[in-house]
Amino acid sequence: MALTSDDRPRVAPTPSLRRRTYLTSWKRRLAAAVVVAGALGFLLFEGLNNATVYFKTADQAVSDRASLGSRQFRIEGTVEQGVHQAAGQTLFSIIANGVSVNVVDSEQPPQLFKVGIPVVLVGHWQGQTYAADQIMVKHSASYTEAHPDRLKSQLPPSTQPGAGQP
Repeated sequence: MALTSDDRPRVAPTPSLRRRTYLTSWKRRLAAAVVVAGALGFLLFEGLNNATVYFKTADQAVSDRASLGSRQFRIEGTVEQGVHQAAGQTLFSIIANGVSVNVVDSEQPPQLFKVGIPVVLVGHWQGQTYAADQIMVKHSASYTEAHPDRLKSQLPPSTQPGAGQP
């Protein structure tokens, strides 16, 4: 004897057999998609915004001091006269477009650091002073060899520049 659909025993649905309505609701899927799209849009905007502004010049940083607050950013300027060491810190100032900024650096400056050299600093405002965490020296594209004959003397004569040429 075969059971028909009316003859089958009815079983109350258990939690594991219930249909998961929260996954199939189109409103919830739409809300999740909007949240994910919003988060991706925010990350993309912030990433591009930070990538397009590599540094602020000293005059821009001074004019934006209130909005920058104490968050970290890069500042660019030329090192002015008066660089000195005190209590394990390097104290100096940079200038850009006629605006000077006092800087305190707690690290040892790089070897190429000197007066008149453009630098990019990583740090933050500490009151009216810029507290630098890192100094990056900008250098020119021209290169002058300190010892032009050092490597030439070690090369075989046939590979030296100008060898074999009249």
